[in-house]
Amino acid sequence: MERNTAAGDEREFLQLVEPVLPLAHRLAVGLLRSPSDADDAVQSALLSAWRNFGRFRPGSDLKPWLLTIVANECRRQRRSPWWSVIKGQGESAERSFESGMTDPAVADLRRALYRLPHDQRLVVILRYYLDLTFDEVGQTLGISTKAAKSRTYRALERLRLSPEVRPDE
Repeated sequence: MERNTAAGDEREFLQLVEPVLPLAHRLAVGLLRSPSDADDAVQSALLSAWRNFGRFRPGSDLKPWLLTIVANECRRQRRSPWWSVIKGQGESAERSFESGMTDPAVADLRRALYRLPHDQRLVVILRYYLDLTFDEVGQTLGISTKAAKSRTYRALERLRLSPEVRPDE
């Protein structure tokens, strides 16, 4: 049963979304490597969430629902034909973002993480960057807790075994 998105729903939506926004932004930065691109992705995701808020089941946890929308929006942006054009111009911004890190090992790990396929990168970011439990990772990805653990393990093994991980996109 869908709710009518009225003024009361707007207040409810804002109350539910506000505590999750910092996590949503961190997820977007982790997936897109750029705070400004992350801002755009979160804004688009919030608009999409608002449009679909009538389908959100009252009493459910909003965090996995919203993080799923943000992850999908980040993936949509990366698949956009404009991404490769903009990415070429934004590489210097990415380098300056990474050069702000004092530890070269952190920058190397970040580069290796960005070379993982989207699904593996997403699971690692959700689990270790956002500190979500495996249950929450599973809810966000629409998979079981066991599958979330398995995907995380495979992603970590890929990071350990291959410093030159092939990009997925």
